[in-house]
Amino acid sequence: MEAYRKAASRLSPKLSPSALAQLGNSMEQALTDAPSSVYSIPESVRHDSFVLPNKDGTTSHPFEEAGSEVKSNPGAAIRSIGNSRRVFLLNSSLSPVELDGLSYRIRALASNDAINSILVANPLEDAESNCDMSENTTCLSSFMEEGESPSRGAGGPWGKHLSNSMKTLLHENYGEGLAVPIVSSGYDARGIYESGMHKHLDQLERELMVPLISLSKAVRGSYDETINSSPSKVPLISIPNGLTSDSGYALLLGSYVLATHSTSLKILNPLRGLAFDPVGLSYLLPRLGWEFGQTSREYSKACGVLLALTGYEANAEDMVATGLATHYIGSPYKLNILERGLSELNSYAGQALRPKPKTLHGREQDDAYDVNEEFRNVAVGNLIQHISEYDAAGADEYGCYLQDDLDEETGLFLKDKDPSITLAEERIQMYGEVFSEFVSWGATFQDALLEPTVEGIIARLEEIAATKAEFEGKSGCEEDVMVAEQAESLVSSIQQRSPLALRTMHRLLQQGAESDETLESCMEREKKSQMRLFAKEDGDFVRWAESGKGVGLAGMKSIASISKEKEETFTNWNHASVKEVTNDEVEEIVSDA
Repeated sequence: MEAYRKAASRLSPKLSPSALAQLGNSMEQALTDAPSSVYSIPESVRHDSFVLPNKDGTTSHPFEEAGSEVKSNPGAAIRSIGNSRRVFLLNSSLSPVELDGLSYRIRALASNDAINSILVANPLEDAESNCDMSENTTCLSSFMEEGESPSRGAGGPWGKHLSNSMKTLLHENYGEGLAVPIVSSGYDARGIYESGMHKHLDQLERELMVPLISLSKAVRGSYDETINSSPSKVPLISIPNGLTSDSGYALLLGSYVLATHSTSLKILNPLRGLAFDPVGLSYLLPRLGWEFGQTSREYSKACGVLLALTGYEANAEDMVATGLATHYIGSPYKLNILERGLSELNSYAGQALRPKPKTLHGREQDDAYDVNEEFRNVAVGNLIQHISEYDAAGADEYGCYLQDDLDEETGLFLKDKDPSITLAEERIQMYGEVFSEFVSWGATFQDALLEPTVEGIIARLEEIAATKAEFEGKSGCEEDVMVAEQAESLVSSIQQRSPLALRTMHRLLQQGAESDETLESCMEREKKSQMRLFAKEDGDFVRWAESGKGVGLAGMKSIASISKEKEETFTNWNHASVKEVTNDEVEEIVSDA
């Protein structure tokens, strides 16, 4: 290893980025026995360009032949930012090889005590240029782009010459559904069909399902070492600025998930004829709010069913209120502050206040005991707390829990010693529990959502929806009408989805809620169920894939227009309703055999 470092230090200034990357890959494979998939995720400590495509499909790499076509466009790339490492999510879906490669990269980085953290985020260009990365071929850290790169031309819905504060204001007030990217959907389901992988169970398990589980464990390992055999040391921080769906949640299983005002989570697989991907959602959803002792824990099972079966889109406030995200930071441009702060913090090994104890002659040294264990990663946590508006446990940016000091009127702001000094609308910092519509609907429909069958859930919701005629037009019944309309909307959404997939997911949630279940056992059950849905001959997944239809996502027509196009959804499932799905069919999918 020492020889490798000396050779790299001598050669790196003289080699082009592409030649250096190739040499580094060869040395890494020789020294570490890394799988070949790891090279699908490029990693660089220099400010050279990655091979990202121009708008015309040609390369912008300074060391490639001008005008040549790009052969390799990575789904993710890793760069050094001082003592931290930044994972750029360049594509909303990763190939199976990239999933496996990213898993290895994260496991290796998490055990590296020469850094202080791993930061996973989609580039800010996603929000500015409708997911167009062609004008940022360097994948430099955001604070470097802000300060060191030349100003680029106008683009995106708001243009690129606006200040960060103005961009944030425009997005918050006018940007709903506009240029909000898909952070990650995990993998491309239609691509799996087109490759024919779904027909071969061994290949599907080896090349897709196992890498998904491995990635989930690698990300989770930075938070919970009992789920990961590697000696994970540094925290993994995710900033999903946009929509995350299905297996993309694997990237949000780490130590910290910082939600921006554009962050959201949605489960779309039932619209593809599929159930849970093997990332542990059948274990996590029935336990929403448990980790941080939140109010939502009282409605956790109902909220889990609501999110899984209806396609409800949980926004940033919903995710923090249920523990799906750990902090709310508001503006995505706080990523710049976080990157700069992490780049300057000490590495894991350098976060030490006490000297190592001296070893006396004749006594064995206990290498396993770390006298500075209580100081490790504290600075990273403090930095995250400082840039956050609030966290899932209810603490402010100073880490203080101030419930007893909140004003009695709203319960959200600090009491004023002199109320005449500050008006209520001038109180910017919010300290109290934030309202979540998602949790509110979970509580409202809890009895219906906890019915033991999907048919029962639909029937109860239809009963509530039918009360609209009774209350409509009556004074004081506006809330009852709103509840009835929401129930009607949920029923409509459920009925668009694959009945077999819905029954499968509901069974997985019921099994995952058992007290003796673990995250790993649920992942294994999710894997087997999903493989059977993929491989089912003339199954709902195959029908959806052959139809060419989407899952109802809205997208921009062009970056110069605010008009939106919405994908058409597929409805020609094998079963007309969940009533037609037999218990034997469900058991065949979810069986452990």
